[in-house]
Amino acid sequence: MIISRYLIKEILITLGGVLLVLMLMAVSAQLVGLFSKVAEGTLQVNTVLRLFGVYTLTLVPFIIPLALYLAVLLALTRLYRDSEMVALAACGFGPFQVLRAVLVVAVFVAVVQGIFTLLFAPWGDAQGERIEALSNKTVDIQGVTPGRFRSMPLGKGVIYVEKINEDRTQISNIFASSIVDNKESLIVAKRGHIEFDNKSGDRFLVLQDGYRYEGSPGREDFAVIQFKRHGMRLQNKENIKIQYRHRSIPTAELLQSDDPGYLAEFQWRVSTALLCIVLAMLAVPLSRTSHRQGRYTKLAIAVVLYLLISNLLTVARSWVYQGQVSPLVGMWWVHLLTVVLALGLLYYQTGIRHLFKRGA
Repeated sequence: MIISRYLIKEILITLGGVLLVLMLMAVSAQLVGLFSKVAEGTLQVNTVLRLFGVYTLTLVPFIIPLALYLAVLLALTRLYRDSEMVALAACGFGPFQVLRAVLVVAVFVAVVQGIFTLLFAPWGDAQGERIEALSNKTVDIQGVTPGRFRSMPLGKGVIYVEKINEDRTQISNIFASSIVDNKESLIVAKRGHIEFDNKSGDRFLVLQDGYRYEGSPGREDFAVIQFKRHGMRLQNKENIKIQYRHRSIPTAELLQSDDPGYLAEFQWRVSTALLCIVLAMLAVPLSRTSHRQGRYTKLAIAVVLYLLISNLLTVARSWVYQGQVSPLVGMWWVHLLTVVLALGLLYYQTGIRHLFKRGA
């Protein structure tokens, strides 16, 4: 019991460090992606922090299985290199006893992983898609970047602003191109701002001192209209229809459907929790090393195996999604193969290998 607690403590300490490093890497990449969208003018600055918060929840389920896998591998490898595992084996604490201690941590982490992937991650994805869609499909002075073209609501045109004042309430030298009722319209104005109609709740981009060109030059319907004040009705946030992806659908809704896409998504969420257990099992035999072996030889092999298992899960998911594989088979065969591989390596390292040597 004391040895098991010692192993669990070592794994948890290493897990904390690995999680911190992986989260920092993932969060940094997430922030770079969000700020690049701001620079492109497809995302408003005031939505970055909200998106960062909800998307962080979606990163956790992808990081936890890999973090646990590396934590078990690094912790046990250190014990082997410091000859602590040799001492434990001399006391009768062999690889299968080590596996039992590792499984205690793996089951606990798998429960945490299941909570995130079944509850928090879908909610975070849904909120992120909603915030991003509202930011992309509405034109607001806060979301306009001077000197850059920005898409109009529903992609039916673009707007270009040369200057914005310091408090971002007025825009100057505006060019807007839009399509309304299958008719092209070009607008050039000196000034503009956003106004709200309190009665209807509609939002308008009000342009001042400009010209509006309708139709195609050379045709009878072509017209040039000079205006002092011109309002363009913008898409209301409440009226925007958001097409949520499968990963944003609540787990309870997935269970109520027989759609292959829903089944594939549900199995993917459950499989990430099971992945914590099977990867932890695989890390036990892979961590066995000696002083004569390279320090990172087993780590390189472990990374290759992780990439192989991840790719197999992705392939299995696509097969279930396309209806090529029965949901009963689903993605579970990948976990079964990993468990067989882990147990096979353990038996080879403990007893079967010696039988082979005697036969030789």
